Amino acid sequence: MVRKIVALLVALMALGLLSILLVFGVLHTQYAKPVVSYALEKVLDIHVTSEAFHYHYPNQVTFENARFEIAEQPPVEVAKLSVWLAGNLSTKQPLTVQELLIDGTTLNGRDPLPLELIERWQIENLAIDHLDYSDNELIINDLRLQVKGLVAGDSLMSSQGEVQLEASQLNYQGSALHDVLLDGVFARDNSKLYGVSFTWSGASISTQAQKLERGWSLVNTTINRLSLEQTHLDDPWFSLFQKYVNHINSLDILNSSLSYNGSKISNINASVEGIELDKQLWSQQQAYLSIDADQVVWQGFEFIEPTIELYASKDKIQIADLDTRLEQGRVQVSGELTPNTVKLDKVNIDGIKFIQESGDASLLTLFNDINADDIKTITIDNATFNRSQWIQLANKPFWQVTGFNMKANDLVLKKDYQWGLWQGKATASANSASIDKVLANQIIIETESKQGKWQLNRLFIPFDQGYLTANAELDFTAPSQPLKVSANAFSLPVQLTQYLSSPAALGFTGAADVELEMSALIADKHAFSQTVSGALNASFYNTTAVTEHSQTPFSVDITPLKLTADRGRVELVPFKISSENLNGEAKQSIDLSSQPLEALNIELTEPCKSIYTLHILTGVITATPIEGCR
Repeated sequence: MVRKIVALLVALMALGLLSILLVFGVLHTQYAKPVVSYALEKVLDIHVTSEAFHYHYPNQVTFENARFEIAEQPPVEVAKLSVWLAGNLSTKQPLTVQELLIDGTTLNGRDPLPLELIERWQIENLAIDHLDYSDNELIINDLRLQVKGLVAGDSLMSSQGEVQLEASQLNYQGSALHDVLLDGVFARDNSKLYGVSFTWSGASISTQAQKLERGWSLVNTTINRLSLEQTHLDDPWFSLFQKYVNHINSLDILNSSLSYNGSKISNINASVEGIELDKQLWSQQQAYLSIDADQVVWQGFEFIEPTIELYASKDKIQIADLDTRLEQGRVQVSGELTPNTVKLDKVNIDGIKFIQESGDASLLTLFNDINADDIKTITIDNATFNRSQWIQLANKPFWQVTGFNMKANDLVLKKDYQWGLWQGKATASANSASIDKVLANQIIIETESKQGKWQLNRLFIPFDQGYLTANAELDFTAPSQPLKVSANAFSLPVQLTQYLSSPAALGFTGAADVELEMSALIADKHAFSQTVSGALNASFYNTTAVTEHSQTPFSVDITPLKLTADRGRVELVPFKISSENLNGEAKQSIDLSSQPLEALNIELTEPCKSIYTLHILTGVITATPIEGCR
């Protein structure tokens, strides 16, 4: 009995082996092509027509110039298709493709990608050579793709596997990437790109990347010779970048230029680390930025060879170094910024020579984007100005300051949102300063503040024929802010008064000797009007006047000006201005608690032409034409 069973088993094995041998034999004859085509159609419902078929032992079949038609799928034509079948066939999983090679085909967006078939046939490895693809948004030229461990998803983006990709061009919505190379792993929770490179808009770009919880992070990214214009921000690839990339682990920008909204950076080299792109600079965890460039054009100014190095963390930006040439000079800054504080360690300005002409931006426009009202505290440990110059030719009256030098330390310039010299010491000088035709030389200012008690220790302004000296003190810490001022002048140019307001129809020249003593509480206008006290005495000589009707200067006699103030009550002793062309006099008392500063005035009459009202406390002059005079 046993012998019969053994004999039967041997016979069955021999029959099975003979069947396999017969199949293999057929695959090497001219009957291979119709046999395989028949099997594919009956077993997998795939209709195949091809010019040639080849079988390679033990598990490879190749079709050349073939057309594959699958039920409910668009037909696919390929120049060459090779299949390596896995050996673990079963009834549960009738077909497993170990590797599939597609060489030379074209797909278009009208036909969906056969992801369902890839998942059904359990294709483990996929290779594509020389594939062209196009749809309404994307065109791919000469794609070469290898995917190992392929797991097809519902879409191309949700599929998984180890991917190597090469394409001569990817064109998305009209914008092209050239010479694209990609090597990486796509997985649901641990996608990584080991290397990506391409050229975009003339720039060479290479990177690594990792998929994080909220998006992609770029690692070891290099961008070389990028020329980025404002229009590139609307580029479709840039939009995809903004959608999927929200973190930069490390980025180097080399030999590039950037242009945006009138600003321009030429030949920039930059390093960026740890930047979260979906957060403001104040909200970074630990970011680093280093930049150097040949030139930066911003707010109408040219910054030559600027460098900046900064660190950003939660609510803090550390400026390790900012160094640039500007207006023939050099600027160096370092310090720390928070959303409402400025703490600078160093401010060095050396040799700046700025000439502001009509139509040019002012140096102050550099701070246009800073909302100073939001800044609570401003401190500077050390500030130095050397050999600086500012000439203003944009608006009359023209003025200039040349040879300006300053040294200051431990400065607190704003405290609790209030401006002032709260702390610190500063000494400044200028070789010359002028406004219109008034010139001063070798100006000196010395000032200091200790715990909010400010003092102007010395102000000395020498003019051609005279000088002005002054000192003052102010207590910033007191709620009422008491101020005291003492000033003396010898041969002070009278025409300085006309620069207190916009050009008027009446102007004076000459000289004056002045003594001023004043005290007041200046916390607000109301406090000042009720507390201002002191005296002003001025004697005038060699005075002349010009009017809108008489541009040739004519002599005028001005009596001494004597003002006294006692807790807001201001009294003007008899005061007279007289000449052949202009006359007027006044004697007046006002109470600033109920009357404005303009209430103290003198009216001057130019017969049959105009009446001029000179507001003594403000220097403002108004003119009223005289009508019906013959």
